[in-house]
Amino acid sequence: MKLSDIMSAAGLTSWAEVGLLVSFITFIAIVAYVFVIRSRSSYEEERNLPLDNGDVARRPNGGGGKKS
Repeated sequence: MKLSDIMSAAGLTSWAEVGLLVSFITFIAIVAYVFVIRSRSSYEEERNLPLDNGDVARRPNGGGGKKS
C-alpha cells in the first residue's frame, strides 16, 4: 500500500494542495517585503553595521545611543 493510496482513501489530498498554496503565498509575501516594501534607508544603515567601531548603539528605529 502506497502513501498516495492512504491519502486518497482518507480524503486528505486537498490538504496537501492547501499547504502548498499557503507556503507559496508566504514565500511571495516575504519576497515582496524584502525587495519592494522595505525602505532603502534601512538597508543602508544595516549595511554599515559591521564596520561600526561599537561606540554608538544604533537601532533600526533610530533610537538609542549618543550621536557623534
